[in-house]
Amino acid sequence: MIQTWPQYEGEATQYSVDWNVKVSKLSTTVNSVAWSVESGSALVSGETLASNVATALVTTDSVDCSLIKLTATFADSQIDVHYFKVRVDDPKCSVNSRGY
Repeated sequence: MIQTWPQYEGEATQYSVDWNVKVSKLSTTVNSVAWSVESGSALVSGETLASNVATALVTTDSVDCSLIKLTATFADSQIDVHYFKVRVDDPKCSVNSRGY
């Protein structure tokens, strides 16, 4: 299942993926990661990898849904791919009586 992370238009939010449990079970480590925006208008910057945890800043400047792909390559050459959606809401949107 693809996770969806809410964010407001104009926000810059830091996201992380922790592989420590998985690589511990596999007796390996994360060698490298690659973040990419597969669809939508989000921007990814400030990517880091430390102690099997990948972190990046996701910035949004328009209301839409962006699909982010994060690919990790392990020391034993296995590849693990994560996808997540960033749903960008308009903070000026009016709320009706049903709460949406």
